[in-house]
Amino acid sequence: MMKICFEKLGVIKKGEIKLNDLTLLCGPNNTGKTYVMYSLYGLLDKNFEVHFDFVKDIVKELIKKNVYKLDLHEIIEQHFESMIQHIENSFHKRLPDLFAVTNSEFANTKITLKVDQDALLSSIKETLWETKLSLGKERDWFLYIEKAANQTILSLTLRQTDMPHNILVTVLSSHIVESILSDISSRCFLLPAERTAINLFYKELSSVRNRLLHHAQKENIDPMAVLHDIIQSRYAEPISDYVEFLNKIDVLKKQKSEFITIAKNIQKKVIKGKYHIDSEGDVYFLPYRSNNKKLPLHFTSSTVKSLFGLVFYLNHVAQKGNCLMIDEPELNLHLDNQRLLARILAQLVNAGLKIVISTHSSHFVRELNNLIMLNQSFSQIDSLRKRYGYLETDKLNPNQVSAYLVDNNKITSMEIDPNEGIIAKTFDKVISNLNQSSNDIFDALQDELAESEEESDD
Repeated sequence: MMKICFEKLGVIKKGEIKLNDLTLLCGPNNTGKTYVMYSLYGLLDKNFEVHFDFVKDIVKELIKKNVYKLDLHEIIEQHFESMIQHIENSFHKRLPDLFAVTNSEFANTKITLKVDQDALLSSIKETLWETKLSLGKERDWFLYIEKAANQTILSLTLRQTDMPHNILVTVLSSHIVESILSDISSRCFLLPAERTAINLFYKELSSVRNRLLHHAQKENIDPMAVLHDIIQSRYAEPISDYVEFLNKIDVLKKQKSEFITIAKNIQKKVIKGKYHIDSEGDVYFLPYRSNNKKLPLHFTSSTVKSLFGLVFYLNHVAQKGNCLMIDEPELNLHLDNQRLLARILAQLVNAGLKIVISTHSSHFVRELNNLIMLNQSFSQIDSLRKRYGYLETDKLNPNQVSAYLVDNNKITSMEIDPNEGIIAKTFDKVISNLNQSSNDIFDALQDELAESEEESDD
């Protein structure tokens, strides 16, 4: 329904992406994949302010009557183009903060959204909402928003008429943005490529904590300087968000996710143990093979360190419809474990989680191709599944997969064949070149050895 178009984003001159249940980004180093990942994260997370002018009149009527019926179909018909442009402009303003750089870095960048208006209205009609907004306890709500299925009417009920107009405008505008961007997830979680180190040093990396300590060491504390320093991030937002996520694990561990079973698969098949978080928020690992002997995370393998964030997220945070983004899922994994993780990600897709991946691994992509081919019906499928340990939930519907090559300053779509999988020529060229060079070196060496033997015989 929606395409996200990029122009002059880092080294990328032009390209577009249509997010799917599983979206794959491939390409060499330094071609802009991280730029794309972080930009998608910022858009999916919707952490940017939008204030639609037409909402001001709606707020005035709501305050007068305490109730209001807002027809999203009518709003979209009247303000569609201006709303999309306003979202694009608001998101563009967020880019410097998203990447923690100066405004000039994205002065020439353009990110646009191509939205099918009819498909959008159809999607809105199918969904249902129920939201209570409060400034404290949930029961003390000031605004109730509800939308039943099979209609486009938002029912608004205002309990506190003394709420500032600008807050109500922001809240209602954000809900309209949510409806427009509803097909690209509601909550987003990104596992950065730096996760192995962050998993070890997240307490030390906590930006808020470090800044407070820095100011506390001064004789004269300037409250405004403290506030400014806390607000201004020193990391790109995906990194900062991941650090702060880890610093909340002692609270988040009380929650239960819908994906606990799949998290257990990672523990059983890949890391062969489980994580434990003590009352101080410190992370330990209990290997199954050593009678659950507790090891500090820094004393474990790189695989165990790397996968902590993913396992914790699946155990305690992930919900259906959320988007999980992983930068280089193959990090620190043996080839067998790369294949197992590909299967686990397919299980997550089939269970209702959306996935975005950036990868350099041909082995990881080849396993995804196996899962795409296993979606087909053929006579030997059951025997092959049994022989190689595939589950029914491992298969991938090719219609749920999109793949893109980020290279040569552009983003291009890669073909997906139901009978072959992702046609990743970027890997084929490298593998072919490697095979050719290996053969040439081997042949030359064998010729040299043969000549030496002949000379020694003479």
